[in-house]
Amino acid sequence: MKRITVLLIASFGIVSAVSAQMPKFDTTPGKWSYSTRTEIPGMGSIPMSFDQCVTQKDIDEGRNIAAQKDAGMDCKYSDLKQTGNRYQFTTTCTGKNMPEPMIMTYDMTASSTQFESKMTMTGGNTKAMGGKMNMSMSAKRTGGC
Repeated sequence: MKRITVLLIASFGIVSAVSAQMPKFDTTPGKWSYSTRTEIPGMGSIPMSFDQCVTQKDIDEGRNIAAQKDAGMDCKYSDLKQTGNRYQFTTTCTGKNMPEPMIMTYDMTASSTQFESKMTMTGGNTKAMGGKMNMSMSAKRTGGC
């Protein structure tokens, strides 16, 4: 279970992290509430919820939740398509504890006070969990910190 928790935490960081290769999401600082549902073959559905205070500094540094470097990963973005507030992209991450690169495809709709995201992940440590993981995440600003 610890391995899954680490993988999920790393995934959260990737969902919200921003780099020079990605457009900066127009995020409003404050308290944000996140809900996720992760589907892992053979393990079923894993729901998770948490709150996070997002500061202007976090936004300026592209750390709306946590940056990939905080999770010990190096990630590159590709295939970015942006239509209005909808973002579709692929992220490929490597890390010293991953047997192979982890590849995630995202479809995300974001505004300054909420977002919805769907992600499919293959590679990395997912082979040990059936080869593929699907995650949906929604987040909403709930007020000040």
